[in-house]
Amino acid sequence: MMSTIEAPARPARYLELDSLRGLAALMVVLFHVLDLWQADAQPSSAIIRYSLGLEYPFGTDAVLLFFVLSGFVLSLPAINGKPQTYPTFLIRRVFRIYVPYLPALLVSVAGAFWLHGIITRSIWFHQFWSEPVNWRLVGQHVLFLSLSNTDQFDPPIWSLVYEMRISLIFPLLCGLVLPLKSKWFLVIAGGLTTIPIIFERLVYHIDGSGFDSPHYAGLFILGILLAREKSRLGEWFRCRRRIARILIGAAFFWLFLFAGQLFLGATARALDFQRSLAYISQWITALGAGGLMIICMNSSSCERVLHWPPIHFLGEISYSLYLWHFVVLLYCVHLLYGKIPLWEILCLVFVLSIIVSWFSYRWIELPSMNLGRKLSNPFQRPSGA
Repeated sequence: MMSTIEAPARPARYLELDSLRGLAALMVVLFHVLDLWQADAQPSSAIIRYSLGLEYPFGTDAVLLFFVLSGFVLSLPAINGKPQTYPTFLIRRVFRIYVPYLPALLVSVAGAFWLHGIITRSIWFHQFWSEPVNWRLVGQHVLFLSLSNTDQFDPPIWSLVYEMRISLIFPLLCGLVLPLKSKWFLVIAGGLTTIPIIFERLVYHIDGSGFDSPHYAGLFILGILLAREKSRLGEWFRCRRRIARILIGAAFFWLFLFAGQLFLGATARALDFQRSLAYISQWITALGAGGLMIICMNSSSCERVLHWPPIHFLGEISYSLYLWHFVVLLYCVHLLYGKIPLWEILCLVFVLSIIVSWFSYRWIELPSMNLGRKLSNPFQRPSGA
């Protein structure tokens, strides 16, 4: 009988994707830690500033990888001929994302209530826990209703709101696009990206950022396409010569981490098209992420690295790491800033984030997923249906 902290079974074939998600979560942690250090310490060395500038894309790029990965993984049951009923899918998704999120929100709101205030020299850091708790905002966070101010409690949760919103319609989205030819996947995804652009143009002076859900749904569709074509894409990659596989991997790595930001920097003067250009930049990054996913599943070298236990451990705790690291950062900075050097605080944040994430994974995530699986079992299709 499965215990309450036993991990649900996962297909061994896709352990590398779990590890890739873990590395992406680690990128987000490093991004936030280095961003605070740079903004507060303000290093004078041009070499250090340039080196720190290289980590700038890490945060957003990792989140785009999460969206593509979600589309890939969530569509696999339907692609493999074992689609879930909508109640089964929704219950499991709620217990996968929303239920583990609530304890992190509770701990963060408590910290904001007792420790709020401006304490560092970083203007960027002044956005977080900077004012007394607004209980209406807390209610919005509990209900996942608003993205108006996710900075006050736990900034990374902005992507979870999109993840949950898109999950509500994902079975419909999946059923709509799976029967289509590949080119129509990209046509529909591109069409979804234009919706917030058109809205912003039609409603002058209105920020379209609150209507980004269709754009991110397009990234989920990219994940669905990769899942459907994974065998064909994998075979194509494996048939290349070794040097060609290396060059292809390097190209997708460059697309994922740097090409989108370089494109955005090169078009920075086109102020009237900033949102459109930002979406194009994100699509470049997402295509790089999709290419890396296919390579990681079909490269023996990548498989050896991604199956290495420390990296796979990051994959297991990736959601908790993403969810809790900023809460740990806020507590450590508010409690220790000015008492010990900042670099010591940030090293402590890194270590504590791993420890807290492991506890969250073991005692919150796993029981929540297993409970969701148990509650959803009555809604599954009968065998042979």
